[in-house]
Amino acid sequence: MSIHAAISLFLEEYEAASHTEFAGNAVAELIRKDVPEAIQKAIGSNDRYIVHGSVGQGNWARVPWAAVYDRLVTETAQDGYYIVYLVREDFSGVYLSLNQGVTTFRAQYGSDAKHTLQVKANDYLARLGKLANGLIHGPIDLTVNSASGLGALYEKGAICSIFYPKSQLPPDERLSSDLLRFIDLYLTLVSREPRLFEQADAEADEEELLNEDLRALREHKRIERNKKLAARAKKIHGHTCKACGFDFETRYGSLGKGFIEAHHLTPLFLLKGKKVTLDPKNDFTVLCANCHRMIHRSEFVNKVEEFRAKYVVTQNG
Repeated sequence: MSIHAAISLFLEEYEAASHTEFAGNAVAELIRKDVPEAIQKAIGSNDRYIVHGSVGQGNWARVPWAAVYDRLVTETAQDGYYIVYLVREDFSGVYLSLNQGVTTFRAQYGSDAKHTLQVKANDYLARLGKLANGLIHGPIDLTVNSASGLGALYEKGAICSIFYPKSQLPPDERLSSDLLRFIDLYLTLVSREPRLFEQADAEADEEELLNEDLRALREHKRIERNKKLAARAKKIHGHTCKACGFDFETRYGSLGKGFIEAHHLTPLFLLKGKKVTLDPKNDFTVLCANCHRMIHRSEFVNKVEEFRAKYVVTQNG
């Protein structure tokens, strides 16, 4: 399935399907499985991104969607920000939008959620600057019938978007090109996160780094401190330091049980591109706090055996 076929499925088949039984519906299954696969294929091989198609939970959604999440930002449509295809309620077209997770905003801000989403969208847009030129800025029109539904919040949560009318759906090459542009915008927005550069986050290994190198190091730490990725890596590699053999439980008893740090093996200079591999088995290892800090200072960020041979075995031997 191509992206063109995926969008056509939403615009041509969804409305009729939504008047039939929800459970086990063939169109619903295509949107959950085949549509994400088509989008993922257009993005290319990159563990950083997760694609999810939704037709609702238990009942048909009035605004069906397919989203692309940067797993270093979010893995759910409920919070953070992400790329999403949003279908108009009247099925007259679909938006490709850099948008925000609205559920968390609604829970936190209640009746002020729409205003807060729009303020936040303006902030994100300012960070993108001229990169968002030529796109729709701010709120979009999903032709919603309810001012209190999720669709109304998606409208206000839009940062920048492109609208594809049903009668003028572009060819697949254009749709793929637009998606990759939005991937670039997403990556830029992530790299310009203020919290990556807050003084309170400064650590000893970041001293005297140039801005670009600091950005890469903070990105590296963001990967390693992702709870889900770290937990998967620890489950696979265990809780004994792969460099020095230190075991926190052996040393500290129950206090140290299950404690170890996940280390991402991709060298910093490779993080400056779009592609990041995040396989817990092949792209991570586990290190004690000391070895983890030291390996980042060494020339062997992705070579634990060499690091151990030069700095651990020699020093201890």
